[in-house]
Amino acid sequence: MDKPFIAIEGPIGVGKSSLAHKLSQSYHFYEAKEIVGENPFLSDFYEDISKWSFQTEMFFLCNRYKDYQDLGSMHQGIVSDYHIYKNKIFARNTLSPIEFDKFSRIYDILTEDLRMPDYIVFLDAELFRLKERIKIRNRDFEIHIEDDYLLKLKADYLAYYESLKANGHHVIRIDTTHLDFVKNSTDYDTILNQINELIGGKTFE
Repeated sequence: MDKPFIAIEGPIGVGKSSLAHKLSQSYHFYEAKEIVGENPFLSDFYEDISKWSFQTEMFFLCNRYKDYQDLGSMHQGIVSDYHIYKNKIFARNTLSPIEFDKFSRIYDILTEDLRMPDYIVFLDAELFRLKERIKIRNRDFEIHIEDDYLLKLKADYLAYYESLKANGHHVIRIDTTHLDFVKNSTDYDTILNQINELIGGKTFE
């Protein structure tokens, strides 16, 4: 039987990659990393979202599709710092209705036979904390991100979490505004204990 596939999700700057890395070490799972900086349209996208959104979203979708194809053949535990559904969340915020309809149909075709995560951990934080973390990691292409965009992403992730929870999926939402799970081991243990409960109180060697 395959070991669990855990995805970490949430808005930009919330700490997905940092938590995925730490969990992969705690569980001895494969760490699946999203490679954001390789998207050649990203800098242009944040400067002019309406002009570059379709190219940007399609590039991400194709790359994430290939990554999830590869993950589907693994029998070891997996911790990913993203869920492929994030493509729809971001695309809904950036594409015109006509473009989103096309994008959504392509997404549905590509993902219909992919292995999806068994558990999803949604991280969230207040806007000021997201902006603080984005500033600290100092990615050039994120300089132009506007507050309204981050707030809309927060709202959409919350709606996605609530819809999954209502339909019985294995999900958990953790507010990290006042948690520093990278530098504070107590904060990390708090999160780890919640995730252990989510996956059935199991540990994996």
